[in-house]
Amino acid sequence: MSTLYYNIIAAVLALAILYGLHLMSNVQTAVRGNKLCAISMALAILITMYRDSSLGSPALWVAIALGTAFGLFLSNKVKMIQMPQLVAFLHGFGGGAAAIVGLIMLLDVGTASAFHRIDACLALCSGMTTIAGSFVAAGKLHQLLPQKPIVLTNHSKIINVILGVMLVSLCIYNIAPNFLPSFFIFLMFATGILFGIVFTIRVGGADMPITISLLNSMGGISCAIAGFAVADPLLIAVGGIIGSAGLMLTRVMCKAMNRTLMPILLGQSSVTGKPAAPVAAAPKTSAPRASAPKAEAAAQSAGQKDAAIAQLLTTAKNVIIVPGYGMALAQAQHKVKQLADALEARGAKVEYAIHPVAGRMPGHMNVLLAEANVDYEHLLEMDTVNPMFPDADLVIVVGANDVVNPAANTAEGTPIYGMPILEADKAKAVIICNYDEKPGYAGVPNPLYTKPGVFMLLGDAAKTVATLAGYAAGQAPAAGAQTNVAPNADAQAAQLLTTAKNVIIVPGYGMALAQAQHKVKQLADALEARGAKVEYAIHPVAGRMPGHMNVLLAEANVDYEHLLEMDTVNPMFPDADLVIVVGANDVVNPAANTAEGTPIYGMPILEADKAKAVIICNYDEKPGYAGVDNPLYTKPGVIMMLGDAARTVDNLVKLASGSAPVAAAQADVAPDADAQAARLLTTAKNVIIVPGYGMALAQAQHKVKQLADALEARGAKVEYAIHPVAGRMPGHMNVLLAEANVEYEHLLEMDTVNPMFPDADLVIVVGANDVVNPAANTAEGTPIYGMPILEADKARAVIICNYDEKPGYAGVDNPLYTRPDVIMMLGDAAKTVDNLVKLASGSAPVAASEAPKKEAAQDALQALKTAKNVIIVPGYGMALAQAQHKVKQLADALEARGAKVEYAIHPVAGRMPGHMNVLLAEANVEYEHLLEMDTVNPMFPNADLVIVVGANDVVNPAANTAEGTPIYGMPILEADKAKAVIICNYDEKPGYAGVDNPLYTRPGVTLMLGDASASLDKLLAMVR
Repeated sequence: MSTLYYNIIAAVLALAILYGLHLMSNVQTAVRGNKLCAISMALAILITMYRDSSLGSPALWVAIALGTAFGLFLSNKVKMIQMPQLVAFLHGFGGGAAAIVGLIMLLDVGTASAFHRIDACLALCSGMTTIAGSFVAAGKLHQLLPQKPIVLTNHSKIINVILGVMLVSLCIYNIAPNFLPSFFIFLMFATGILFGIVFTIRVGGADMPITISLLNSMGGISCAIAGFAVADPLLIAVGGIIGSAGLMLTRVMCKAMNRTLMPILLGQSSVTGKPAAPVAAAPKTSAPRASAPKAEAAAQSAGQKDAAIAQLLTTAKNVIIVPGYGMALAQAQHKVKQLADALEARGAKVEYAIHPVAGRMPGHMNVLLAEANVDYEHLLEMDTVNPMFPDADLVIVVGANDVVNPAANTAEGTPIYGMPILEADKAKAVIICNYDEKPGYAGVPNPLYTKPGVFMLLGDAAKTVATLAGYAAGQAPAAGAQTNVAPNADAQAAQLLTTAKNVIIVPGYGMALAQAQHKVKQLADALEARGAKVEYAIHPVAGRMPGHMNVLLAEANVDYEHLLEMDTVNPMFPDADLVIVVGANDVVNPAANTAEGTPIYGMPILEADKAKAVIICNYDEKPGYAGVDNPLYTKPGVIMMLGDAARTVDNLVKLASGSAPVAAAQADVAPDADAQAARLLTTAKNVIIVPGYGMALAQAQHKVKQLADALEARGAKVEYAIHPVAGRMPGHMNVLLAEANVEYEHLLEMDTVNPMFPDADLVIVVGANDVVNPAANTAEGTPIYGMPILEADKARAVIICNYDEKPGYAGVDNPLYTRPDVIMMLGDAAKTVDNLVKLASGSAPVAASEAPKKEAAQDALQALKTAKNVIIVPGYGMALAQAQHKVKQLADALEARGAKVEYAIHPVAGRMPGHMNVLLAEANVEYEHLLEMDTVNPMFPNADLVIVVGANDVVNPAANTAEGTPIYGMPILEADKAKAVIICNYDEKPGYAGVDNPLYTRPGVTLMLGDASASLDKLLAMVR
């Protein structure tokens, strides 16, 4: 192809792309413009390949196929809320492509002239800056990196050095291209990456829309420079279009935020100048508020407030909805559209006020609302909508903060001072559906929250907006929100479980997460033992792969013929006395039949709602993956059993087995358990000890030997009963006890020891379960049925030192645990056996170990109720328990009581740098509250309360004194200096360093042992 023809085609395609961009400025023609640009770009690639005679290159076609596949994958995989980070990510590829062109020109092709050589160098430097900066921006937006600006020591000097090295390398290479060419090319490559990273990390999350626009421009400029390097006018034209469009957009964004570009790139999140005036920020209390006409709204009951909101929604004629990033996080755009439809059905006029930086990229709100089929002409820009606010009867703010914050007009020295805002405060009434009352990204309190005539609906936006939609549609506000479980829920459930004859169980992904399939089988067995017929309803997409539920239930020995597919089981629901849903949501959601426009509309579901009664064992009441509220949750006759499925189903098993519902959870140890144990230990003459895998886990064999020695010192005869499969390998128990110097002749095999149990005064079981489980003789169909066991149940008395009362690996409940003459000593075996050693040695039993625990619990409750300065220390145990959301709930509850909550982050608290930051960011903890060690350590002495969640070595004061240990000299978080400490750890064992933690025994420290998530639930209950 001649150069003339190619240049003409290049000009036509460039004009087509420009026209496509023009069409994209209007929603009615945006799809057409997008298609035109895409087709033009595809033609540009083909024309370029044709000119270069590379249409027959297999490598290029493979590359195009891979790129197409990757693009299709992203288009289907990436959620709309993730679009900002995707856009930033894709900008990087444009810069990376330009860098590759420059690199190839310098290394492989060679440059024909100094001009092209300079262009290739510039393409390499700017392209690597773009890709590195874009990936950092994407990481910040995706919360893989901190959203807070990261400012290094001498940050500006570092940037200057990087730019200086880049410039020197570029100059030397072009002046003397044959002098160490590879070295200087590498320097340009490396400094491009470093500059992209260093200049992007100090931009905060709130300024990301501007940064994305700038990186878009840089990507285009890099491509244009690469076009000059390869003398391709089409690449120059397209790169120039992208570069100029990005610069224009950057200018628009800066203007919208009343910012200049340079302070943003320098990490300055506010204008420089005088400090903020204290009164300029949101005044939380003021005299006028007390006497304002609508001040009583703040003091009215929840019912009055709901009634007032319902009144507003049913009478307002001019309504403006203000969407923000909180709407995006809650995926509430469909709910917003439903609310608007309900308002319009009542005759209201509804518009949407769009602030340019309301989301995380330009046009973020437009895209989300367009996804919910909101007409583009109702999406009004700031200049258009601001004059409309004074005439608005009602403004509904959904997840927006800084963009409606009137403090932008008064709070000098703050990040938002002077920023143009949406003037929602001028409306006659405002309803704000935000997650909480915390300041937005700018950190400036919003005085709108306390203005008379403003109603705050806090919590998940999808729920609060759905509530508003119900009011707008004419639903009367309920007297109270709801009670998740009726006071007599257990009694109702027990009644259903003991009388139902036709039962259908619906398993879901929540069952898989809780690994509750064995509990479900136990429940079915208990129901069948009462004469009920039990079937399982299997939805094709109930799990994460076809047949997921079938595999899990087959693992629990559920007969396959009882796993019924949807077509078979749906006609059976109307005749079912009871349906038990375990961890399923969308697949039983009746909204699939009515909620048009939602992801599940029209999806076939399991018709559990047609049954006579339903019990739902789900973790919480949140919508499923489709984000659609489930009306089944509020239907009369439905009992909600919320929490971990393994626990709730276990509760149902007990109720189905005839256990009476109890008011309280349990009393692990009878008040006189120690006294009874002491009497047995000091009088028994024939004692048999049964060791198990729990002894191995607790490394308690030496304690067991001490116990035996103490018993023998009192004249008792002690033998050990060894089951062949008590450990994890043949002879496991023998090896461990031999290590503790137990003589081999006392390690008796099953055939020898079983006849001795009836004559034993006392059997002490240490960490064994299945091997002493009498159910092996009766529980047909279970994994242990028929297995020979150690007949400990035949002894006159039994003490069991096990970690808990859960079934063993076979998943079969042990009836020995509930026998009247059996004493349960639960917890770490090393501790419980140590207690027995003391009792056997003659130590008087304390009244009960619960007494100090009760005092500790009271101390914890008192501290939780009164603490004003609280520091939370997260650790790897929090990660293991996936308790970060519980930690956030606890912090929210404390802040609702007026406490100030910070988080102390130790660099090695997790399993990788920033582990805790990522987990807490996932739970929406604001980055500025994640304090590093140097910042937080001086704060501990003033802290009223420190809550440690799954951390050990990083708060271990022994690091300061225990010479020769792995942690000696390691800087720690000085939690021991606080006034009170609550530790939510799994147990009291040392951390990875193996060094005992003296913090555990310090006065004023409360230990909440066990699963961190459960401990945090207890603390939440105390706070509330």
